Amino acid sequence: MNIKLTFLTFSVFSFTCSVGQIKLEDIKVDTTITGFHFAGDFQGTKVFTKHGSSDLQAVNPTAFSFTIAPGVTSAMAKGQLIQLLNMSKQGGYKISDLTEKDTTMKGNIAYYISYTETDDSNSYKNIVFNAFVIKDNTLILFTGGDLDKGQFIDKFKQTFYSIEL
Repeated sequence: MNIKLTFLTFSVFSFTCSVGQIKLEDIKVDTTITGFHFAGDFQGTKVFTKHGSSDLQAVNPTAFSFTIAPGVTSAMAKGQLIQLLNMSKQGGYKISDLTEKDTTMKGNIAYYISYTETDDSNSYKNIVFNAFVIKDNTLILFTGGDLDKGQFIDKFKQTFYSIEL
């Protein structure tokens, strides 16, 4: 999946929502778990990559992001993540190892979806972990794509679960 398309989708999604009570600065996230650096802020979507902003020149850098959006229901957020999966399928990527789960995180509604998308014609392999938690009617969305043979996927999950609400 083109990582820039992911950021664009959620930038548009978050831009259409009004400013919420919870801001990214209000939550504590251990972004050091991966060793990644802040790469940019795309209308409220904070992006982190291995080398920071220089990685944004690449079409598909390994990256993760956080977005905060108020007034988003679990169904709406889940629909956006399913839409990303469907965009990958429509883009011709083969999807495997699909796992999704409704759950809770520290007493709040949470959901995650993970899968591997591949394109055998050019040896493309992206291990995706997308998740959200909703606190006080505000969505905290995490998206991550590991194009480094699974080197960071567990660290992406740890980063998401490190959120202190």
